[in-house]
Amino acid sequence: MFHHSLGLTEGLLALAERLRAGGHEVHCPDSYAGVTFTDIDEGVRHAQAIGHDALQEAAHMAARRHRGADVVMGFSLGTMQAQLLAQDRRRFRACLLAGGALPPAALGGVWRHEVALQVHVADPDEWVEQSEIDALLYHAPHARLHRYSGAGHLFMDTSTADYDADCADLFEDRTVAWLADIDEHQRSRMPA
Repeated sequence: MFHHSLGLTEGLLALAERLRAGGHEVHCPDSYAGVTFTDIDEGVRHAQAIGHDALQEAAHMAARRHRGADVVMGFSLGTMQAQLLAQDRRRFRACLLAGGALPPAALGGVWRHEVALQVHVADPDEWVEQSEIDALLYHAPHARLHRYSGAGHLFMDTSTADYDADCADLFEDRTVAWLADIDEHQRSRMPA
């Protein structure tokens, strides 16, 4: 689970804990080495100072460290990292993007059609270009797009000013149901 531009916040860590309580193994790589922000613009400046290549390398390092992970999630800035791994690493069978999406070619590859995909975005969202979502969905027609009307960009994170309890609950319900579907699909493909 890759964090957004504010860093690995208490809100994202709490979400990871709730997913763990539901029986999922969740890893939370910290691309900022413990630094967090309360202002998105400050967080974006920090990410720019780190650099795109360093964020990509942090994603690949997390994939090497957690070799059993086969579902990847990303929030805002972290959607690039999640999508990169879903496109590049064959073991990933599912990808959830919250607050962002990129055309597959922007990450130097193509979308793998066998990867289950969900995209969650605020509606409207000043940080997300509809054309980028459309470009990804063009290559992943099986994907599910969820919009959260009137919500702020980081509506799912309890530690942000954008937090919206109703939208966050709906996001979490959808995520839990999606993960259960993925697990069920995996079990149904296993030999008896």
